[in-house]
Amino acid sequence: MTLPVEEPLRPSLEMVRQLTDRRVFEQLLAASPLTRAAIAARTGISKPTISESVRRLIEAGVVVEDGLQLGGRGRAGTACRLRLDAAAALAVSVGPDGVVVDTFDLLGERLAHVEQPVPPPPLEGRELVPILQAAVQAAVRQTPGVIRSCAVSVAGPVDRRNGALLPLPHAPFLVGEFAAADVLAGVAPTVEVDNDVNWAALAERSHGNATDLDDVVLAYLGAGVGGAVMLGGRVVRGATGMAGELAHVRTDGPGGRSRTLVECFAAWDLMRPGSEAIDVSRVRGILLSDAPADRRTGDAIAAAVAGALGSVVALLDPQGVLVGGPWGSTVGFLQRVTDRMEMSERALVMRPTALVDAPEHDGVRIRAVASARQAVVNAF
Repeated sequence: MTLPVEEPLRPSLEMVRQLTDRRVFEQLLAASPLTRAAIAARTGISKPTISESVRRLIEAGVVVEDGLQLGGRGRAGTACRLRLDAAAALAVSVGPDGVVVDTFDLLGERLAHVEQPVPPPPLEGRELVPILQAAVQAAVRQTPGVIRSCAVSVAGPVDRRNGALLPLPHAPFLVGEFAAADVLAGVAPTVEVDNDVNWAALAERSHGNATDLDDVVLAYLGAGVGGAVMLGGRVVRGATGMAGELAHVRTDGPGGRSRTLVECFAAWDLMRPGSEAIDVSRVRGILLSDAPADRRTGDAIAAAVAGALGSVVALLDPQGVLVGGPWGSTVGFLQRVTDRMEMSERALVMRPTALVDAPEHDGVRIRAVASARQAVVNAF
């Protein structure tokens, strides 16, 4: 008995149109303006098919014609470009240096920039709400087009389930209740919130010192201690968002006692008076000092950081570790940590972070622009 052979399913005409529209959109993102003939040549799709796609995108308000493009043989073609006011991306950073809000067009060019100072930390979440709302509203008013995406960086642990601040001990910046996703609900179809170190890791992976590392751990050492884990090129957040929180990893502290890394600084009396924040200037001074007592403390700090990182490395087996932050980037400190890492025979790359000027805002910009582009594509 001969069984009937099923013919493979063919893509529907609507699917073919959507795929073509996406290819045209991608080409105009990469190089704009382009003529229909140039798009056809770059994609290998026939010019009549490209012309129909461009017509649909013009009707959808995504593409506009941009005059004649001369040169070459044959008739001049009409160039097309993305209509940059068709969509905008909102990037927000909330930290002890203030609230920074930028909007970007689909090409990643900045459209608006707003900064608002915040009171000295520790800051109650309810105090931050009106400051954040005012800054975002000011940026949106200056921005042509519809806000299609919003990414938010918060200097503190964020619950990935609802975008709210996770209450943890030793919080140097934000305390109390604060949910950026709720505060900004309605400003964009989706509001993605994460902690600042995770966003910094995304930026390092994009154009920093982790471009060649799919599996990397980033240690941020400043007034607060933070960490990010990236596996397979993607940030790992864990069930609640606590993955990579280096401050709460146990290590050998003063007196040989097992403590969390941040508790070590309290035991060394290196916290700011009346604060949960590490005294950055004092720690940097110790790490740069040649005085015997300071040298011993500096070595103990390096050993404690190496112990915490060693536990993370043993568990996750990353390709590399990046170390940075206000005192983590102190000259010579990375080598002191590396010398104390128990790496045995495994190859582990130890590097400083490359991005020092608000890397978390770089991260939210990357995600916000990518999400805005995807929102436009999904509308095809």
